[in-house]
Amino acid sequence: FCFGQGSIPNSRQNSFQLNIGINQLKEENLHPKVHAGMIYGLRYSNVRTNLHQRQFQIGIHFSQPKTKYENLASSMNIQIDACYSYLFYIVTKNKFTFSLGPELGLHYSLSHYPNWDESHLYWSDFLGLGVLNTLKYQLNNKQQLTLDFSIPVVSVISRPELDRMYKIDDISLGGIISSMHSNLEGAFWNKSFAIKSRLEYHFSISNHVTHAICYSFNYSRTRENEGLPFQNIQHLVGLKLCY
Repeated sequence: FCFGQGSIPNSRQNSFQLNIGINQLKEENLHPKVHAGMIYGLRYSNVRTNLHQRQFQIGIHFSQPKTKYENLASSMNIQIDACYSYLFYIVTKNKFTFSLGPELGLHYSLSHYPNWDESHLYWSDFLGLGVLNTLKYQLNNKQQLTLDFSIPVVSVISRPELDRMYKIDDISLGGIISSMHSNLEGAFWNKSFAIKSRLEYHFSISNHVTHAICYSFNYSRTRENEGLPFQNIQHLVGLKLCY
């Protein structure tokens, strides 16, 4: 990934990343208590670089968070996300590269809290169009720092209805998929706000293989007109293999 001033090489790179961290959830459609626990996940990305940079990512993460009032965790949270970005090089000077461009991101978060509500699933999903910023600093020929920061500007969101006292959810695959695409509503930052940030330290071990140690901080808050908000904070540490 080494290049000189004004020179952007053509390249194509795939990577797999293993993540572990802390997941905190606050589902106010259920109650205002915070669920927290370890989170584990896997992410794949494909990056193509020429005059511009195109990047596709997809990831899946799982956790069993609990409140401080529960001895054992019976809750579960599954998150699946995918995004595509198209970046333009704004600055390529000496060891610095700054790129900026649009990003389209799809995020699903599905939770079940049987200690609090055996009948219902809870979700917070959004399809967002926003902006991705990437800053790279070349330490030497084999080491590089990368900082990513993205935020959606406009979104389409899906949340469960606030009052579902006398309904048991359809937990078949089709029923879950249908529920997670229900109650669709357009949203700006006042109803759907999300931040994704990642700091990576890349180091080469050969001409074809690069490793990276990553730290990610993610925050999201989603609320429809009829209902209370869902909030999620994640701290993730990852090991990435690029080839």
